[in-house]
Amino acid sequence: MSELEFRLPDVGEGLDAGEIVEWHVQPGSTVVRDQVLADVETDKAVVEIPSPVNGTVLRLGGDVGDVLEIGALLVVFETEESVRIRSHGSTGPATPQSAGKPPAVGEQPAAAPALPTPVAVAQSPETGAGGPSPDAAADGGGSRTGRVLASPATRRLALEMGVDLGAVRGSGPGGRVTSDDVRSFATAPAVADTATAESAPSPRKSAPAAGEPRRAVRRLTDETVPLRGLRRSIAKSMTASWREIPHITEFREVDATALVQARATLRPHLERDGVPFTFLPLLVKAVVATLAEHPKFNASIDMDAETITYHGRRNIGLATSTGAGLMVPVVKDADAKSLGELAREIDGLAAAARDRSVTPAEMSEGTFSITNFGSYGGWLATPIIRPSEAAIAGFGRIRDAVVPVDGVPVVRPTLPLSVSADHRLVDGEDLGGFLATLIAYLADPILLLKGE
Repeated sequence: MSELEFRLPDVGEGLDAGEIVEWHVQPGSTVVRDQVLADVETDKAVVEIPSPVNGTVLRLGGDVGDVLEIGALLVVFETEESVRIRSHGSTGPATPQSAGKPPAVGEQPAAAPALPTPVAVAQSPETGAGGPSPDAAADGGGSRTGRVLASPATRRLALEMGVDLGAVRGSGPGGRVTSDDVRSFATAPAVADTATAESAPSPRKSAPAAGEPRRAVRRLTDETVPLRGLRRSIAKSMTASWREIPHITEFREVDATALVQARATLRPHLERDGVPFTFLPLLVKAVVATLAEHPKFNASIDMDAETITYHGRRNIGLATSTGAGLMVPVVKDADAKSLGELAREIDGLAAAARDRSVTPAEMSEGTFSITNFGSYGGWLATPIIRPSEAAIAGFGRIRDAVVPVDGVPVVRPTLPLSVSADHRLVDGEDLGGFLATLIAYLADPILLLKGE
């Protein structure tokens, strides 16, 4: 038997760290190859980390909530197996490194053992002894003792809504509390506890009447929490974007009469399989057609290497609001897909982002992004460019507006839009040309439907 140090593998392109969300093993646990060891939340997704060997867990490299850098110690195993070591895709025979034994002078430390690709998870069950059962919380309410199974995003939501997670009955696997459970609890009618009501003195203020929404608890003290998970990723990304990218932004309004008519005509045909047909597939079509004519906007800049890369693929990132924050899944090769294919993929990616089952691969390789601030009633905004991209387009809510047509004021559906671009890559004239082309496609979407 020998000891093997298993280090946190690279679970996604360009990621440097991950937060331990949940352990599925403890010291002394016997594991088999591919058994899930832990759920780790990266900047892009929550992934399962499987065991690379059969053996026994001796030590864990961190506690729930700890952020480990890629390559940091995750688990120490006792195993009889000889494993192949992989470092950033390379493979080769290697002997498990003894835990605690420093490498010889000139010898490179052992890298993470080869393992299957980590799997993104939406909600994962508790495995191992001591996990709460699905019925740990009584139907009638009350707080559970011990750690409640919930993701960091759900915990943040509960904190924001003033909800005690211990009082929420989890509907997820293993009794895990989901974000929907928290929202349902916060808006559910207050139910009086009969036994308590009979024995307890009358409260100074009456409880909410049956059917009345439960109000969030007012917090009177400050609370400082670690910057973790998706919010940490957003903070790092937006800080880098605003610090490094000189933004130029233009705002326009488009007569959306033809766009509205096109959607109304296509909708009955494209929704036959139950996938909603929103304006977004049409907007994606318009953007990729515009990028074909303005390749400067489908590019990235490397200031260290002093190079500009003009991307051949048009991969469109779609900013998606989730309970944990903003995520940007990517539609790969959007220019090669039909409206129906775009509608299905957009719907699937949005659902995966919201339940955190989206994979790192589905969040990577974007070349241009779209944000739809009209989905929450927004009109115009200044979208921030994602790192490694040249521009981003934002669309507001379509609304009726009075516009001049041949000198006569008429009411037309109007689509507000804004485009932010990297001034290192494009100039104001370039941005004006990009917008003119985009507006032409939006005002006459029949140009987008060739081959549909």
